[in-house]
Amino acid sequence: MGRHKDVERRRALLEGCCAYAEECGLFGLTLRPLADRLETSTRNLLHHFGSRENLIAEIVDRTLATHLAASRELLLRIRDLPAGESPPSVTAAHVTAVISQGLEMAWAEAHSPDGRRRTAMFFEIYTAATRDPELQQTFLVPVVTEWLDPMAAAIEAAGASPGAARSVASRILAAHRGLLLEDLALGCNVDTDAAHRDAVLAVRVEISRATFPDDHEVHDAAR
Repeated sequence: MGRHKDVERRRALLEGCCAYAEECGLFGLTLRPLADRLETSTRNLLHHFGSRENLIAEIVDRTLATHLAASRELLLRIRDLPAGESPPSVTAAHVTAVISQGLEMAWAEAHSPDGRRRTAMFFEIYTAATRDPELQQTFLVPVVTEWLDPMAAAIEAAGASPGAARSVASRILAAHRGLLLEDLALGCNVDTDAAHRDAVLAVRVEISRATFPDDHEVHDAAR
């Protein structure tokens, strides 16, 4: 009969493993340097996690949980907006404010030292998932739909058609994550920061066009 696995010790080891992976990379992780960093042994790591592959899977799960927890405030605020009422009780201005504030919060969090490391590992897993069908379902789909679905539902509740709401939500998420990736590649810089501010401001126009298309058609024709 194997040794009893100390729950608290295992939790502390997993936190240390996650921090190491954020700093050094996840999919190239090997147990010996990891054990040395954590002042433990590879045998102890295998005792608690079974194998390197199992450990990586647990780090992926932890990263997913951390990402969704960090976005929970925004997601809850979006989901709390009443949907499906006619005429809609949710205004485009309200939806714009909630989404814009959430994007600004997420951008600021990604620029803290810990946030930059978490963001780098997030994109490492994100990219790997495009070539791994299992990881695509367990990681990539949730980190897209958990943001996309409530944003699209809120924009639709404000008066947009389902197709237009989904399209706007997709563009908002793509612009935000694309600029996060650019910021990682180039380092913190004023141009990317300004581009993100412009993208947040563009949310107002995108949602307005989707919820009041006739107004924009008249305005565009007048130009």
